[in-house]
Amino acid sequence: MPRVPRSLTVINNHAVHKVWRGHNKEWNLGESEDKLKYLEFLNDDFDKKETKVGAEIQALCLMNNHTHEVFHIKSQTDFSNHMRRHHGRYGQYFNKKHVRSGKVAEDRPRTTLIEDGVHEMRTVFYIHANPIRANIVKHARNYEWSTHLLYAFGKRASWMKHIKLPDCYNRLGGNAAERQRKYRKLFARYLKETG
Repeated sequence: MPRVPRSLTVINNHAVHKVWRGHNKEWNLGESEDKLKYLEFLNDDFDKKETKVGAEIQALCLMNNHTHEVFHIKSQTDFSNHMRRHHGRYGQYFNKKHVRSGKVAEDRPRTTLIEDGVHEMRTVFYIHANPIRANIVKHARNYEWSTHLLYAFGKRASWMKHIKLPDCYNRLGGNAAERQRKYRKLFARYLKETG
């Protein structure tokens, strides 16, 4: 398969790293209630039979002023419509809650094409390490708004019901315990390598 340029935004049958940031880097997800609402709207879109998401969600990490999400794209159009619905609903909720108007997000979500399984695994490491780099927690396992607990320990919070672990993760071992053990080892190595 030819190398796909990373500058392309979204291509069917490829994974993307999506970043959605608060306007002026404001804390648009600063409270647990806000994070839960963001996840509720995300899951609603997957739950409704009449809506098409156009992607499988594989990993995420919600920070106070931005999100990191990994999606495997099935339909560019459906995924674009999903993002519009999801962020539109969240924007309405956030503005109403805070008695404000205007932009909640800095811009449209930024999506970066993931080239292959190695790149995808490193992207997952990167997003799971975000709370450590931000000095919110010392260990990724202590951050509840990330899929790290699912990847590393098999703990699936209720909001993770639509997370589908990617092939690059599933190839880490023959069973769940093996994959989790290998993931923890690789993640620790990543942290050591990247500081």
